[in-house]
Amino acid sequence: MEFLFFLFIATLIYNLYVRYVPVCRIPTVSLQQLSIIKKENIAVVDLRDYNDMTTLPIETAISLPLSYLKRNYEQLPYKDVIVVTSDSITTNLGVRKLKRYGFRVKGVCCVEQQVQTKIKTA
Repeated sequence: MEFLFFLFIATLIYNLYVRYVPVCRIPTVSLQQLSIIKKENIAVVDLRDYNDMTTLPIETAISLPLSYLKRNYEQLPYKDVIVVTSDSITTNLGVRKLKRYGFRVKGVCCVEQQVQTKIKTA
């Protein structure tokens, strides 16, 4: 019984870590920089859900929602990626999954944070 309790606590701590602890050493890319990036060996991957993608589309991005990443990550053309997400939780989960699949995440563009910054400055 103590083993099950320990296993439950360990699983809970691991899931909280993966979801809420920020991924370190990943540079932030702004929306303006994202539209300029047209390097041949870097794929821009949009991990937002379809509703968010349609409200603020990014033309150069490959649309691959986080929930479809596990079964469709082979479709990404390059191992170097820049990730577009809607919030920090999607950023954490998406970057960790892509790294687990062998991709090198070169940058992250969190659209929600940038839109909120624009609203505050306006």
